[in-house]
Amino acid sequence: MPSLITSLPLGASLFFLVAVPQSTYGSDALLKSHCAACHGDEDPEGEFSLNSLGSTVAARNIHRWLDALDRVTAEEMPPKDDSQLSKVDRQKLISYLKRQLTVYGAVQKNAALKPRRLNNREFENCVRDVLLIEDVGTHQPTDNLIGDSLHDGFDTHGEALGFSKFHLEQYIEAVRRIVDATILSGDQPKTRRLEIASTQIIAAHTRQNTTRPERHGKARGFDFLDPKQLAYFEDFKSVPHTGRYQISIRCTGKDRGYYDQNETGIYPSDPIQITVQLGGRERLFSLPDEKVKEIRLDEWLAAGTRLRLQNPTDGLTLKGNGNFKFQNAIAGTHIKKIDPDRWTNLVEVIRKRGRRPQSPNSWHNWVEYWRGPRPRIFSAVVEGPYFESWPPKRQVALIGQDPKAENAKLILTPIAERAWRRPVQDRELDPIVRLVQSRTEQLGDVEALKEGIVSILISPQFLLLYREDSTAEQRFASKFSFFLQSTIPDEAIRKSVTEGKLNTFDQVRAEVQQRIADGKVDPFLKAFPFAWLKLNDINFMAPDPDQYRHYHRKRISEDMTGEALHFFRHAVEQNIPVPEFLSADYSFVNADLAKVYELDDVPQDSTFRKYTFKDGRRGGLLGMGAFFTVTADSLSTSPIHRAIYVMENFLGIHPTPPPPDVEIAEPDVREATTIKEILNRHRSDPNCASCHRRIDPFGYAFENFGPAGSWRDIYSIAKATNTSASKAAPQKQRKRADITTIPIDASAEFPNGARYENITEYRKQLLTDVNRDRFVQCFIRKLLTCANGAEPEKSDFAEIEAILARSAKHEYRIVETIAAVIDSPLFRRP
Repeated sequence: MPSLITSLPLGASLFFLVAVPQSTYGSDALLKSHCAACHGDEDPEGEFSLNSLGSTVAARNIHRWLDALDRVTAEEMPPKDDSQLSKVDRQKLISYLKRQLTVYGAVQKNAALKPRRLNNREFENCVRDVLLIEDVGTHQPTDNLIGDSLHDGFDTHGEALGFSKFHLEQYIEAVRRIVDATILSGDQPKTRRLEIASTQIIAAHTRQNTTRPERHGKARGFDFLDPKQLAYFEDFKSVPHTGRYQISIRCTGKDRGYYDQNETGIYPSDPIQITVQLGGRERLFSLPDEKVKEIRLDEWLAAGTRLRLQNPTDGLTLKGNGNFKFQNAIAGTHIKKIDPDRWTNLVEVIRKRGRRPQSPNSWHNWVEYWRGPRPRIFSAVVEGPYFESWPPKRQVALIGQDPKAENAKLILTPIAERAWRRPVQDRELDPIVRLVQSRTEQLGDVEALKEGIVSILISPQFLLLYREDSTAEQRFASKFSFFLQSTIPDEAIRKSVTEGKLNTFDQVRAEVQQRIADGKVDPFLKAFPFAWLKLNDINFMAPDPDQYRHYHRKRISEDMTGEALHFFRHAVEQNIPVPEFLSADYSFVNADLAKVYELDDVPQDSTFRKYTFKDGRRGGLLGMGAFFTVTADSLSTSPIHRAIYVMENFLGIHPTPPPPDVEIAEPDVREATTIKEILNRHRSDPNCASCHRRIDPFGYAFENFGPAGSWRDIYSIAKATNTSASKAAPQKQRKRADITTIPIDASAEFPNGARYENITEYRKQLLTDVNRDRFVQCFIRKLLTCANGAEPEKSDFAEIEAILARSAKHEYRIVETIAAVIDSPLFRRP
């Protein structure tokens, strides 16, 4: 008889059938008929005996109880071919398992959340809001910080956010740079006005050889002839003094439709744009065609900030190896097509010059004739720094008009309360006040107060979350804000918590809805799906650039990420049911993605629009290119990778890796030709079969999607064979690739007997009630992981079931599900 166990956790799940008191099922025969034959004491299937489970849930075996519940609920166990468990008996077993897990969880006391440090995103946002400024500064003051490690995709997980002396040193350096650009002392800098002609605009080097002269603009204007090149103003390479600057730039869009879009990669409906880079801050502007537009900026810029200009586009890379220089060859081809006589004359001129290479088609010969789509700048004016008052208003708002060190406590208290997310305790600021006053004689009042602010912003009270020196209400307000906005709680949320206005589910839901409507949850709308879907890994093993030119030339990974983020934003703003992530027959695509998805009715531009698929293959998370690329290798796909991604990230199923003491012999795959045949050879090993029987069906359905997410009906397999290079030299051998095509088999059968033949049927299988609850529970766990900085404990089963039940009561809608998570004890716990 086939084994009742497909993996060790599965064995654990079945042991439950015998571990439960017989009275629960009504007869000893029921247990023996379903379990004892395979899981007795002598040579038990899966090397698991019924007696090894125990009769109660404990820390050492709770994972087996949970897996048992999942497998029995999904009707994966016991196998239908071997034993028919009636619906009544199955429900009895499910109820028993749930009851035992609930009883165990009720007696477990959840430990308080461990403190964790702010991640880099949160650090920047918090410093910004503590100092009442627009951002941490254009001089990129936090570039020295160590990059955050990820845990299962999340940058909020405590185990990944280490803290060391080196971290502290880097925080001190960053904070000093931010504070220096926020609080100014000394005399007010004089305002200068620079009028910049097009000939004073320079294209910076993009190559290591910087001995060549940089290209200046011409009298008619400065043209961006290479999208990789950044331009700068000759007399304003960097900001000389911190302050507010007014910048105006006269520019236009040139020759947008002069060449065919298939040659340039620029869509006819996309405007030509220009990016103004102000250090770490960017401003993007769309330009009219052939009409002058004056761009105006009014910005607070920190000393040392570099002002750079760029043509932001993913086009102009379709020729050659993707280097822009090959685009110049378009000019010759275009002239030859529209004016053959001129082309002939130019070729003669080229040959007389003796240029190399001699071929007139070479890009070298047509650089000066290129007329591709580009921004053109005519002139610019930079004026600054200027100030509405001295000291600047933003500084006055922070520390007052004429701050004195003797008033340090009064000045620093509101800053500390924002930074520490709670009221300052009696005498808590005294050490910092003493520091300020001790430095006053040497530094002066303002500079000494800056030392106090630096001390506040590098203190544990600021850098660490979930500390014990705050009340439960203060921690809730802080967690609420960090979860949705990645920053300190504002006054409104602190007041609502203090007044008890967020004590109920309805109150929490209303607050979440209001913040969504006000556009205040953008950090959550970007960070959570990016982490949940592991979008950071999209180019970890990017599709091969030779075989997938479009993917690399047009930076399709950015479009795929954009699709996922647009879908998640739509889900939250429209409050769709959480299961619609899987059931949706729509997504958000632009023209570049349309080429990957083979859609011919999408507007030819870069704008993301909602698109409804009619073939049943795509839509929602299961049809996104990001999913297919994250789970593929450079040249091949893996049903196992995709299966485990779906199981772990969508269904909350965590396959157990092979035991370390099991020796897995490599299967003979020399005659295997398809991925399924190779895996079937692998499954022929008894040590591998049990796991793969459960894992593989979750991945085979995606085999029609290649490494870059495009559809395919066949595998194209290259087989290298040796052939004679020539009759004259038979000893010399060369490689010749024979291409063999094999139809793709995307069918499989789940352990519960449900079978699918293709991706359309597979998608329907994932919409069963069992998989719906699996998906919503997994989503809940991901939300809690993001919010708490740690995964929920296995003993939290009952609380997660309660969140699921509340979500179900509201048709699983995403806003209500988020509110249910926030209102749960797992979120509110100290």
